[in-house]
Amino acid sequence: MKKIFTLLFMSVFALTSCSNDGPQGPPGPPGPQGPPGPGGGDAEIGTVIDLVGTFNAANDYSLLLDFNEENIEVFESDAVLVYMKTGEDGTADGAPVEVFRMLPQTYYINGEALQYNFDFTFFDVLIFLDGTVDLASLDTDYTNDRVFRVVIVPAEFAETMDTLNIDAVLKSLDIQEMDIKKANF
Repeated sequence: MKKIFTLLFMSVFALTSCSNDGPQGPPGPPGPQGPPGPGGGDAEIGTVIDLVGTFNAANDYSLLLDFNEENIEVFESDAVLVYMKTGEDGTADGAPVEVFRMLPQTYYINGEALQYNFDFTFFDVLIFLDGTVDLASLDTDYTNDRVFRVVIVPAEFAETMDTLNIDAVLKSLDIQEMDIKKANF
C-alpha cells in the first residue's frame, strides 16, 4: 500500500510540475471568408405578412397561406407565429393603432366555444375555426374580413423575444409597418 501511495504521489507531482510557460508565438494568418448566408449576406431575419380572409363553409372555415405562392422561403427549423387583429385602440400619427393577439384565441358565445387556431409546416400555414359552436350560425363579425399577421423567424431568434407582444416582435425584427407584405384570400 505504501508503494502504491508513493507511486501515485510521484505521478501527481510529475504531472503538475510540467508546464509550458514559454512565450506565446505570433497569431496565425486569418482563415478564408465563409460563404454568405441566404440572401447574400443581407438576409432578412424574419418575414411578416398580413392576411385578410373570410371563413365560410366553402373553405371549410379555414384560410391557407402557401408560402411558395407568396415567394417566401421558410425552413423546417423556422418558427411561425400567428396573430389576429382584435380591434383598434386610438390613433398614432393619424393612423389607427391595431390590437393583435397571438393565436390560439378562444371566445365564448352563448355558452359555446369558438377558437381561432392554426398549424403550419415549412410549406404553408393553415388558420382555422374550431370549437363547440355551430360555425354556420356565427355572426359575420367572427367570420368576415378577419385580419391575421403571420410572422416567420428562425426558431432560435424566436426564443429571444417576447412572442406574445406583436410590437416587441416587430421591434426585434426591425420591421416597420410599410415592410409588412399583404395577402388576401
